[in-house]
Amino acid sequence: MHITRLRVEQFRQFRQPFELTALEPGLNIITGPNEAGKSTLVRAIRAAFFDRHRSTVVDDLRPWGDSAATPTVELDFQLLGEPAHLVKTFLGKKRCALKLGARSFEGVDAEDHLADVLGFTFAGKGASKTEHWGIPGLLWVEQGTGQVLEVAPARDHLHKALSNHQAPAGADAQDASKGTHVAANLAASRGDAVLDALRAQRGELLSGTGKPRAALQQAMDDVDRLTAELRALDEQMALYSQQVDQLALLRQAHQHDDAAQPWEALKAQLAEAQAVQQALAAQEQQLAQDTTRLQQLQQNRDLLQAQLQAHAQAEAALATRQQALAALALRHGEGEALLATARTAAEQAQSRSAAARATLQAARAVAQRHSLQAQQTEATATAERLQHALQRATTEHERLSTLRAEAAATAITPAQLDALRQRDRALRDATLQREAVATRLQVDLLPGQHLSLGTHGQVHTLQGQSTHLLDAPATLELPGVGRLSISPGGADLAELARDHAQAEADLAAALNKLGLPNLAAAEARQARHQTQQSELRLAEQALALVAPQGLDALRAALAQAQARVQAATTALQALPPPAEVASDAVSVPDAEALHDTAEQAERRSQQALSQAQSAQAALHSQLAAAQAEIAAAQAALADASHQARHAAAQQQWLSAQTEHAALAVRVEQAAGALRAARPDIVAQDIQRLQRSVQQLQQAHQQRRDQIMLLENTLQNAKAAGLGELREQAHGELVRGRQRLSQLQRRAGALNWLCQRLDAKRQAALTRLQAPLQQHMQRYLQLLFPGGSVQIDEHLAPGSLTRTRANGALETGDVSALSFGAREQLGLISRFAYADLLQAAGRPTLLMLDDALVHSDDTRLAHMKRVIFDAAQRHQVLLFTCHPALWRDMGVAARALP
Repeated sequence: MHITRLRVEQFRQFRQPFELTALEPGLNIITGPNEAGKSTLVRAIRAAFFDRHRSTVVDDLRPWGDSAATPTVELDFQLLGEPAHLVKTFLGKKRCALKLGARSFEGVDAEDHLADVLGFTFAGKGASKTEHWGIPGLLWVEQGTGQVLEVAPARDHLHKALSNHQAPAGADAQDASKGTHVAANLAASRGDAVLDALRAQRGELLSGTGKPRAALQQAMDDVDRLTAELRALDEQMALYSQQVDQLALLRQAHQHDDAAQPWEALKAQLAEAQAVQQALAAQEQQLAQDTTRLQQLQQNRDLLQAQLQAHAQAEAALATRQQALAALALRHGEGEALLATARTAAEQAQSRSAAARATLQAARAVAQRHSLQAQQTEATATAERLQHALQRATTEHERLSTLRAEAAATAITPAQLDALRQRDRALRDATLQREAVATRLQVDLLPGQHLSLGTHGQVHTLQGQSTHLLDAPATLELPGVGRLSISPGGADLAELARDHAQAEADLAAALNKLGLPNLAAAEARQARHQTQQSELRLAEQALALVAPQGLDALRAALAQAQARVQAATTALQALPPPAEVASDAVSVPDAEALHDTAEQAERRSQQALSQAQSAQAALHSQLAAAQAEIAAAQAALADASHQARHAAAQQQWLSAQTEHAALAVRVEQAAGALRAARPDIVAQDIQRLQRSVQQLQQAHQQRRDQIMLLENTLQNAKAAGLGELREQAHGELVRGRQRLSQLQRRAGALNWLCQRLDAKRQAALTRLQAPLQQHMQRYLQLLFPGGSVQIDEHLAPGSLTRTRANGALETGDVSALSFGAREQLGLISRFAYADLLQAAGRPTLLMLDDALVHSDDTRLAHMKRVIFDAAQRHQVLLFTCHPALWRDMGVAARALP
């Protein structure tokens, strides 16, 4: 026997359908943690065979808390060389169907056939128990019962299965002694031969459970059939009299309808109702068109409203920026005053210490920021009529193509922009660091006086008041006096100069690669590209709103309907968020000290001046950025095209609002008129009148058919001779009852004889000991090399002889062994029985549920060899929650979800 597929539904843990497919003919390992459903699948296989489908004591098969469930088990398997398909449903929808090859069995017949082939019985009443499970109960190991080997419930079935297996002619005594054809000894019993003959005769009349079959069942069916036929003839004779009276009444009613024709008046009412319905349908169609137009106007109005709100938000944002600019300007003025104070203090400190050469230069932050230019594009197309919609859609489509081209031309990636910002920031940092360590030269000459300053190979003329930062050696020509050589301090000044030059070169290269003059132009391009992308999305929405099905569909609608107008206007708006400019802190250089007190005073004053300059530079940068943002926002709002679009949007919104209000009133009035006309009631009137006309006409036609049918029926009944048929049926029933009585007496006698002789065959079971022991020795050598086992009168292992570690032999009772050892011998015994049954041509299936969990590693390794050897001849279904223990069995484990 080879199970290939198992499917369960509404069965214990599996509320939803679950299926195991492609089961192998040899070893199959099904794994899963506790509560995964392994034991549920074992219970499903047992229920499919052991439990009657009409049993009322299988509530344990239902899922918890689901009293309405109908547990179902479906099996595909090979049985004695034939494909078999079994479906069994319990409790709610009780059903059992077996298809075996070309044969089909239903209900109890299917269950009895499987019990007869596999060797088990059903409980006469109540739940199926161990004593009913027969051969499958012997070979199928439930969880925790592997050490228990009860052969008694299977002995009758084993005898029946093995007694039919005869040794082939010429088989020698040695083969017979090995148990190859062990059942031949059982078949030689005189009692078994007589019992088989009697059982064959009884089997012609009764099933294995004592139910009628074959000739006996046919006799019972014949009596039931003849009784029913006689009853039917009596009913026909009574019906004949009733039909004569019924025919007279039907003829009278039919003649009355032919004269009155009551359906004609209803047809006239139906025509009037249908005319009213057509008029209401036209009104409903016009209302639907107006409603659609009203929705389109609402969408157009919402889009225009969004565009106007965007303009108002842009103006509000401009006002907010202007307020922030005023605050920055105030802080900038305060900073200038603080800076002047700090500069005065620094100059005073310089005058007190002529030897001070180092000064702190305030950090200058060169940060320019260009405002994001916001362009708003609108795709407005007033949808007054469908004829104008096509032109608007075409215009929007062309504009969409233009926007895509413009967006592609201004595209700049965020990575490119971030790279430019990083290079610009690096240049500003290099500039600030260079200026911070350079020597500051402040010049204040009398009018008409000048000096010559030479640095970097160039000569500069100094006049009036000026400040110069010296980052390289310089000479100062004093007319009529001489020359001063100035060497700036700081060992890293040359390196800072190189860093500054490299930063300028990197920024210029990045800008040239993008074709941009400066970072502000890149920021502007990105802002313009973002604006164009927003306009592009809004243009696509506008086109989709005007022509949701495409231009071709719109042209087709215009050509076919000349009716509805679908228009949509999308207000495109996008104002980029304001960018943030970071300002890096400026370090304070150490100046050379001329005098301790003067140096400290100068250092403090230079530090205060540097801090004031840094703070003021940051304020100046923020102020410039804010002014640039405001200028950009003002330019965007003041743009002529933007103003024109805003004015057009206002005008379009007013127009749409006016049309919407007028159309809403008309729609409401039309809807009210339709509600008052009650089209549903008119439709019900038409349906009612149609049914009434149809019913009257059908009743008239049916009455005429009934008259013709009754006339034919009465004529046939008169010609059939019901009285003669009844007498004939009564005679056949008397004869059938006589035959049934004879068969029932014969079946009872045969059943009594079989029961008396059945006891005599029990002795033949003891002859199974020797061949069974031979099969067990085959497996025992894999577990206990050199060991032997004796089979007791119950056909179970009685005593075990094995070799100890010191080489000595020891013999003891199997019941005295440990739990694990008894379980191992129990499995070996089952495998031996399976070999016996297979040699007799009987179906076998080995099923192990969490077996060998009490075996140590060494014994488990031996038992794996035993199981693998048995799986070469039998299908083995092994269920376990320890998949890691079975990875070396040469088959892939099937994990339950």
